[in-house]
Amino acid sequence: MNILVVRLSAIGDCTLVLPVIRSILEQNSAAKVTWLIGRAAYQLLKDSTHPRLTYIPVDKPKSLKDYRNIKQLLDESYDVLLAMQASTRANLIYPWVKAKRKIGFDKVRARELQWLFTNERIDFEHEHLHDSFRKFAKKLGVDSQPINWNYPDDYFNWRITVDKDITSFGLPEKYIVVNPAASKLERSWFADRYVQVIEYCYKQYGLPAVLTGGNAEFERQLASEVERKVQRVGGIPIVNLVAKTSLQQLAAVLEHAQFCIAPDTGPAHIANAMNTPVIGLYAVASSRLSGPYLFKDSTIDKFDQAVKTILNKDPRVVPWRTRIHDRAAMALINVDDVKSTVDGLVATLDLSH
Repeated sequence: MNILVVRLSAIGDCTLVLPVIRSILEQNSAAKVTWLIGRAAYQLLKDSTHPRLTYIPVDKPKSLKDYRNIKQLLDESYDVLLAMQASTRANLIYPWVKAKRKIGFDKVRARELQWLFTNERIDFEHEHLHDSFRKFAKKLGVDSQPINWNYPDDYFNWRITVDKDITSFGLPEKYIVVNPAASKLERSWFADRYVQVIEYCYKQYGLPAVLTGGNAEFERQLASEVERKVQRVGGIPIVNLVAKTSLQQLAAVLEHAQFCIAPDTGPAHIANAMNTPVIGLYAVASSRLSGPYLFKDSTIDKFDQAVKTILNKDPRVVPWRTRIHDRAAMALINVDDVKSTVDGLVATLDLSH
């Protein structure tokens, strides 16, 4: 069975696809998978290999020429297309694909009319994005039970490879990761509140903070504000790695952390894939849809409250697509919520050595 998977982005979402592809290959010895993937996500997952898995990294198409180039890269016939991305740019790839079966999302989740370009659909449920990806595998007769991301195997390399060359970062022996920003400011928590939590983690548990994040201007500004205010408190070490790591270095930093505190952003999913506990900060969207999959119990979710207080609607009946595009939603997450979650999480960790 020759299978094409299309999931270009985002980086965190692609980590949620990885174990699904693994289950397809492990349970079907005749399956061959080609994954059309964005270049950024590929830089993280490129060493997660299998003899019957081929990555085709591409930039997001922006012109007719880009689509023609992708068509040339996919110039063969496939038994199945798993259209795991529903967006205008991704949807316009699907007509170029030669495949007998083109499986996409249900009409509720098939954004930008994706259902016009597929001939089969998964069933709709209010479920986590990873669970929706598992349904694509189920369409192929593959057991869709959730599986551990970092699966040890002597033959296949399913671990997300980390760049071990992080000694130059001067990391403490034990530390937490704080990723202050999401990809949009509206999903990001506030500098003053991060500072209070960082101070608490250090004074209460002796855990200094390492800041991580991308290169967007507001990400660097938010991290710099956190760093500056922590330094003003005095006596609390902090390492700012925002925009200073590759994705595989970021994975290494997250792997060695005691836990990670982050809003709805890719590093939360990378930490999840490294089996590092995550305290997720969610309010703009529900963590039931996009939270750190293995760490639902340590995720703080104020989405329902935000729907009631900001949108004045009943969270039980709002549409699946509902998002609260107002940073006031994140303000519903208070410092005591996070401190209490830290206490519960630290109680399960061994910090003695």
